[in-house]
Amino acid sequence: MIRNFRLYISFLVAALKKMMEYRIDCLVGMVSQIAFQIIELIFIWIVFQNTDNVAGWDFEHLLLLYGVMMLSISVTDLLFDATYDLGNRLIRKGKFDTILLRPVHPLISVLGESESSTALGYWVLSMVLIVSMLIKLQVSVTLFLVLKILYFGFLGGLIIGGLQTMFSVAGFWTYKSNEVVWSVFNLHKLAVYPIEIYNKFIRVLITFILPFAFTSYFPTLDYLEMTQDNLVFVTPLVALVVWIIAIKVWNFALGKYRSTGN
Repeated sequence: MIRNFRLYISFLVAALKKMMEYRIDCLVGMVSQIAFQIIELIFIWIVFQNTDNVAGWDFEHLLLLYGVMMLSISVTDLLFDATYDLGNRLIRKGKFDTILLRPVHPLISVLGESESSTALGYWVLSMVLIVSMLIKLQVSVTLFLVLKILYFGFLGGLIIGGLQTMFSVAGFWTYKSNEVVWSVFNLHKLAVYPIEIYNKFIRVLITFILPFAFTSYFPTLDYLEMTQDNLVFVTPLVALVVWIIAIKVWNFALGKYRSTGN
């Protein structure tokens, strides 16, 4: 496990160095994603022009919830972006065959090829939103709270990354996993609103099946001390279970792999 982790870090650092060779492209990608997120924030602002609260959450609370989710997304973007186009970029073009020749589990190599230019933009925007909204909501921003936010942000990124990895196996059969991964990933937008607004099916879906609620909703409740159920502390276990399932699913799909003969 230690060897695999070291190899993964080595692959990831190499991929990031390769990405940084095109600085203008990275900058454009970062700015464009920040602009896209600002548009989504404007949409939330428009919603609050017609109501004072959403399920008891006012504008500042919702912006905090959005920022907490973006923090998790930034981690996912940095560490697991390569799972998005596994089928199209690696399997369809025959590059996955070369990965199989390496003396390391193929998933380590795939994850190590993540090179997203948007992660830093997401991280900066999320931290600005989180800190500014906490101050506005008169929550004491202590070092312990900041460390807790970064910790649960990392765990949230692991959860989303595990889900992406799990569904990226569609590429082994369709040779183009983008649509499947993107569809699952976009369900995270359900968790940028309080889950009380949804019916029972949606609440079960984003809490127990695709646990996006643990990446934003439950941590936000803890930061605001709005609950006593301490569900947020189950987040490490949720992340572990998601990755156990993801690895088992990935290994099963790997056994079904057939080269495209490119």
